[in-house]
Amino acid sequence: MKSILLLFASAVFFNTSNAFLHFKKNTVGNITDHRILGHVKIYSNLAEIVQPLGKLPLEFSEDDWRDIRSDSVTLVGTNVNITQQTVTEKKQSLNNAHIFVRTPSSSNTETKFVKATLIDERRNLVKLIDKDISKDPIFFTASSDHIVYDHDPPQSKYYVNFTFDTTDAVYVSYLRSNLNWKTRYQLNLFDESKNAVLISMADIRNDGQSRVDIEHAELLGGDINLQMHSGANWKHYSAARDEVMYETSSVAGAAPGMSPAPTITKAEEVAGLYMFTVTKPFSIEGKTNYLLPMFRPHVTVERYALISKHFQSAGAFSGKAQRSYRLSSDRYLSRGNCVIREYDRLVGETSLPNVAAKDKHEFSIGEDSDITYRENVTIVSSRAYNDSSRRGSFHAETRRETIYNVNVILKNFKKNRPVKVEYKLQNYGVSVKLGTPNTACTQDGLTIKCAVTLPADEEKTVSYKFEHVV
Repeated sequence: MKSILLLFASAVFFNTSNAFLHFKKNTVGNITDHRILGHVKIYSNLAEIVQPLGKLPLEFSEDDWRDIRSDSVTLVGTNVNITQQTVTEKKQSLNNAHIFVRTPSSSNTETKFVKATLIDERRNLVKLIDKDISKDPIFFTASSDHIVYDHDPPQSKYYVNFTFDTTDAVYVSYLRSNLNWKTRYQLNLFDESKNAVLISMADIRNDGQSRVDIEHAELLGGDINLQMHSGANWKHYSAARDEVMYETSSVAGAAPGMSPAPTITKAEEVAGLYMFTVTKPFSIEGKTNYLLPMFRPHVTVERYALISKHFQSAGAFSGKAQRSYRLSSDRYLSRGNCVIREYDRLVGETSLPNVAAKDKHEFSIGEDSDITYRENVTIVSSRAYNDSSRRGSFHAETRRETIYNVNVILKNFKKNRPVKVEYKLQNYGVSVKLGTPNTACTQDGLTIKCAVTLPADEEKTVSYKFEHVV
């Protein structure tokens, strides 16, 4: 896994080598303040941090290390060969430190704390003199909640060291879980004569406790298989850190007297992914969402009522259509939640997948009670036969061929406007063959599709036959 991760980081380095020009060549010193981030590639669930390598070993506090995937810390560069790497946890010992401890002679009604010496912090073994017990020092193991310190106990620190060969600049790379991003959309729809408007915002989340300052950031979208968990992860990592907690949020903007907010460039395709670049340095406080406007694509949206069902058998069926949309954009759309407004009113929301430029995405957001259907399916004929046409088969298989007649009555109860209705019957089996095609119905694989426009307060009947082999 480490080798795969190193190869991935190296690939990203070569593809974005120009990005490292943002760093000053004279950067020196040990990187101990991990709240100042040089080059950050932010994904939907984590971020890759790339910094110029300073003095070794690299030092991380326990709070910083908790958000880092330990096996992702590596070196990247155009010509770097790592010959050895170590990760060490160190903590200042509290042995022989002066503390206050609850005395063994304390009761439920009276609690006494006395000064003591911590002999062994691993076992919480303490030494004290309790005159109610003995004049000589006594030793006992105390519960952790019975020990009080007169100063903040030291925390662990983590040190990462490398030996390596190189002739060029070297950077340290690692993954952090407390930075992520997603796209938020708002789709505004008006009369058919007006163009739809799709507003997109980049929602960058700092889920850590402290503020981070980011010098250069890229937002990456697409199908990316990167995880924060690993088999070699340290015991201090808690899965609960993956939960997004929205306590505060901020929308990027420039108040009077403040410098303009960063902007986000048009997406660039890189190795099957899409990269958005943030144009300026920015900062995000802890537990904060930082929102920046993205592109404003040209979109087309087709509104229709959808009746989509799976073929069952002969019989009578009825139901209502779904309020549906067919969306196409002139730019790539990264995955994200989309709130939909029609005529300045919220009508629903959906989750958009990654959508390529000029591709079409269809979705439904709820039932339209004004559009109903009544379907009647009858058997015209049915026969069984032996099929020996299958290659490699020495035995004929028994098939059943049935011809069905379908009548669908579509009704529009709306009094003021027509509605386009699309009907889809999805079949199973070996083959499906639509009878004589008509202007309303066509076949697409095993699916039969019909499309009609229903005038206000009217109904239409769609009829077809199809051959079904199972």
